[in-house]
Amino acid sequence: MTLRDKFIRSFGWQALNVFSQVLLQLAFISILARLISKEAFGVMAIALVVVGFIEIFSQIGIGPALIQRKELTQENINGAFFISVFLGLVFTIGLYVIAPWIADYYDHQPLTKVLRWIGLSFIISALAIVPRSLIIKEMSFKKLFFCSITAMTIGNLGVGLTLAYLGYDLWAYVFALLSQNVLMTVSYWYFHPVKITFTWNWATTADMIRYGGGSTLFNVFNYAATKIDTLIVGKLANAPEFLDTPNTELNGQVVEPESSFIPSSATELSIAEKSWSTTGIYDRSVYLMSLPITVLGKLSDSVMFSGLSQLQDDLPKLQRAFLSAVYHIGLLVIPGAIFMVFFAEEITILFLGDKFYDSVPIVSILFISVAFRSLIKISDSVFRALDKVYTASAIKAMFFVLVALGTYFGWDFGLKGVAWGLVIAVFVQFIMMKAFTLKLVKLNWSKLIKKLIPGVIAGMLVALISIPSQWINTFLADYLLLRLMIALALNGVLLLVVAWFVPFIFRQGKDNVLASIAEKLPISSLRKRWGSKS
Repeated sequence: MTLRDKFIRSFGWQALNVFSQVLLQLAFISILARLISKEAFGVMAIALVVVGFIEIFSQIGIGPALIQRKELTQENINGAFFISVFLGLVFTIGLYVIAPWIADYYDHQPLTKVLRWIGLSFIISALAIVPRSLIIKEMSFKKLFFCSITAMTIGNLGVGLTLAYLGYDLWAYVFALLSQNVLMTVSYWYFHPVKITFTWNWATTADMIRYGGGSTLFNVFNYAATKIDTLIVGKLANAPEFLDTPNTELNGQVVEPESSFIPSSATELSIAEKSWSTTGIYDRSVYLMSLPITVLGKLSDSVMFSGLSQLQDDLPKLQRAFLSAVYHIGLLVIPGAIFMVFFAEEITILFLGDKFYDSVPIVSILFISVAFRSLIKISDSVFRALDKVYTASAIKAMFFVLVALGTYFGWDFGLKGVAWGLVIAVFVQFIMMKAFTLKLVKLNWSKLIKKLIPGVIAGMLVALISIPSQWINTFLADYLLLRLMIALALNGVLLLVVAWFVPFIFRQGKDNVLASIAEKLPISSLRKRWGSKS
């Protein structure tokens, strides 16, 4: 099997894996949002940010170092395993000790117990690093698919929703995550057992730590930049001046209880409920925005990173792979982001429920950033594959500062202002990442822009059909799913019709996905007959 065939096969399995995970996660969150309180989501938002940030340090980039390294020895594997386990134990104990201080900072003592329980994920994840990394390195994404589906189905849907239904509220979410992590780790070892011995060479391990250190720094700033807004909102929402404002001005906008989507209790929140509800509303808004980015991010972090690592010494192939990725992802995410902006209300209410109606205007703003953030993921893979993680870390550090500033100053205009601050920060990061990526792969902006033109045209067509779709929606006010399905169908048909009649507008070099799909439709024979008669 050639590298190209292996790449396509791997991409197919990982795409199936990622989309399956997203669907299962959506099902889990959608049902969970109807079974547990908004306050529980607010508390978990802070807990997961803290734990996720610490977890980056607990792994020091050992996994990416195993994947990026061209050849591995038994000593590399041994060193990676023991370092990972040692750090997992250290950080599990460390979080147990500092949990009360974090809870004091947010003036919410239940955070202590939540953090201590979720902190067990450090040692659980540490045990999984080596087998998971070797699965990705070998591009055995079929195994990864079965591991993920097994863990999410039993852990989230089985354990989590059962506990939520039984009234465990916050703890249903906590134990769903822990169950999923345990099952994932067991699955990795089952599908890809690894031989571990007690000898290793410190020099080769130190070289992995060097790369891992840069990868960790990259992940720290990248993760911090995606979570600092939630942390700042959580803190500002507890500020006395915010809590003293009338509940009818929740989240920087006037709440109108007469709306059919807003529960009547929305204006009857206690002070504590108000602060955590605001955090929960913003966190769920960011969550919806991040779903498509998570999908592409997981594909980028696995298939693209692994594949580009194998092409790191072949510049022409690397250039072709990069430009092809830009074309395909741009064609997918640009029209997708525009569609989500137009139909933010339907998406929000369907996935989060009526009580999260306040999230709609925030989600619609955040969806603007989806295309930029998705395209940034390609650059992330290039930087990591070419061992330029320290340069990428500097850019991520600047992005972190921009997000923090945008959140802090945007708060003066409510959660909408915070959302706009985030969108601006993302756009600036996009320009910086693409500029340095083009320099690395020795390409110019014109080649990049040409590859994005089909996506921009598709986006304009989506906007064109989405505007009248809004008028249609006024006749289907109570049928959100039907509204969304009709809009999807109209946009899909329009894009395929245009690709069928004028396929050249979506073509860039050998890339022309929409035209290829349109050619395979049954009606394509009609065009051939019509063309032959004329």
